[in-house]
Amino acid sequence: MSVKYIVLPEKSAYSKIFSVKPEPITTLWYFLHTISDYRRAQGKRHPLPIVLCLAILAMCCGQFSYEAMSEWSENYQDMLERHVPFLAGHTPCAATFHLVFKKLDNIAFEEVVGNWLQNIIPTEKGEGIAMDGKTLHGTGIHLVSAFAHLAKSVLFQMGTDIKGKELVIGPEVLKHITIRNHVVTGDALFTQRSLCKQIIEDGGGFVFRVKGNQETLEQDIRLFFQNIPFGVNVQTHTTIDRWKGQKEVREVSVSKNQQLLSYLNWPGLTHVWQMRKTVTRKNKEGEIQTITEGSVGIAGLPYEIIKDKQDAELIAGYIRGHWGIENRLHRQRDVIFHEDHATIRCGSAPQIMASLKNLVISVFHRATVRSFPKAMRRFAAKPEELFQFLGLTMVLPA
Repeated sequence: MSVKYIVLPEKSAYSKIFSVKPEPITTLWYFLHTISDYRRAQGKRHPLPIVLCLAILAMCCGQFSYEAMSEWSENYQDMLERHVPFLAGHTPCAATFHLVFKKLDNIAFEEVVGNWLQNIIPTEKGEGIAMDGKTLHGTGIHLVSAFAHLAKSVLFQMGTDIKGKELVIGPEVLKHITIRNHVVTGDALFTQRSLCKQIIEDGGGFVFRVKGNQETLEQDIRLFFQNIPFGVNVQTHTTIDRWKGQKEVREVSVSKNQQLLSYLNWPGLTHVWQMRKTVTRKNKEGEIQTITEGSVGIAGLPYEIIKDKQDAELIAGYIRGHWGIENRLHRQRDVIFHEDHATIRCGSAPQIMASLKNLVISVFHRATVRSFPKAMRRFAAKPEELFQFLGLTMVLPA
């Protein structure tokens, strides 16, 4: 069973940092040794696993630049010597982090990181896997990530420096994760026949939006829901959320009309859906304002996933769960890890840093961290708790 990311009330939580008592990640140090080091042995002062481990520790304490990582390594030497002596005596300068990261093989690095994260973060049967792209500010590098809805963790990431090539690397990302008995979600960019066929052949399902890139398909689905034929069964699921004086009503309508599905002739298609979102809030003048938005999409769900479940509620959950990749990954990398303000540009370094941030975000979610900034401040003040959390105090001396 996977570890779901939950935030319990403080009175019910294990601590101010964790909702439940976290299990140490015992394989981190050994996983770092599986990453190839391109450097010659001559003149090498800091082994690659130590450089990467120090970078991860610094990030967990809220330090994200080369200079900050170097200062962290120097400032915490006493704590390293006391609790994890195999890391002590190493104080890589900012130039060392720069030279190491910019020349690492980012493709091999992302593959090793992705495989390790999938090993420590199991997913549940039927869990959604969100796919979405993100551009690294100022670099021209476009990343496509696969993100587990419930575990709130990155399963794999791949990058390209060609805009629009997300459609090419999207299928490659899916080849590196387990699709069987999972549902891939994505925006309209990934609504492609070949991708849906690949997912179905691998034993998974899909829930995608449909927009102008599939204009005929969008028009057909919208026309169906505007004029639903007499006698056709349409399931509806409605949710109501209230937050900071704003009311949001989501109504998802789902149909599996066989005549329509046959007409659309889309690989693996089992349902079409429409979502209407109505937001009611006060504007700056204090007047009540109502905004309604509508979108349509397609779904292909295996019987093993939908049996004994209400179709509309299930698909509504996948639609809502997809936005976790924006809120729990992309936004956190921008707001908490300051990715949009980063000045790291050279070589492979931007992708390596993005992968390390994915790693930290994923292990924090795995441990049900209640607040990332609060956890970083705690680990900075009590690094021995961080060493224990990452399983470094359990490493046997060489």
